[in-house]
Amino acid sequence: MTNFSTKIKMSSSTVATLKEQGYSLYGFKAVQASGGGAPLVWFKYDQDKLLQNTNVEWTESFSAYNSTSQIISGGQIRSNNVIDANLDDLITIDLAGNLSHSKRGVKRAISFLNDAAQQFTVGISQLVNGKTNELCAFPILGSQASRVITPITKIALIFSTDTIKTGTVITKAMSSGALIDLTGVGSREVTFDVKEGWGPKEGSWLTTFEAFTNMSRLLIESQDSNEVKLSEKLLEL
Repeated sequence: MTNFSTKIKMSSSTVATLKEQGYSLYGFKAVQASGGGAPLVWFKYDQDKLLQNTNVEWTESFSAYNSTSQIISGGQIRSNNVIDANLDDLITIDLAGNLSHSKRGVKRAISFLNDAAQQFTVGISQLVNGKTNELCAFPILGSQASRVITPITKIALIFSTDTIKTGTVITKAMSSGALIDLTGVGSREVTFDVKEGWGPKEGSWLTTFEAFTNMSRLLIESQDSNEVKLSEKLLEL
């Protein structure tokens, strides 16, 4: 099981300003999938957890869920059923809406097959800071429709004064933020300053983004359309 971490280094004055003005730290996780989904607030650090060295730690420990919650901006996804999942798993929704898993899914992904007639929202959760939280939500039609979601090692961080719960659908960035790529590495170290923003400026693995950025475009990377269609078709056989 692979572990990852990101350290956010801040001056004492920056931490004091964030706390005085009521800022919290929000985290998001990227995936590869076909369109139609949305990212969720993966974790939140309230003001009392903000330190000069603020650490975010996560691991490749996943769950899969289905839900009857609709994917609407600002709506919270409440899972109806949850099951432990690993990469390569196929999560099947039975006629009653319950979940089971097998090892016949797409490699390095978590796949879904809906045998029920009802449409659901599905997605994956991942262990972060000792707690497993939902990180994305996608619609899945009934009657043998399928979905393929591939977790990738990118996270987005945003400081915001908004009060938002984990599991909430976010379509537009609440404030400016940083997208951090951990491909091929286990940890990154970034900086944040209330005047200078996110750094390091020379890090090719760090991309800053502005407030109101489309979060689905930022965090849901397109898979090869032909490959996805073939994979999803094979799941339905």
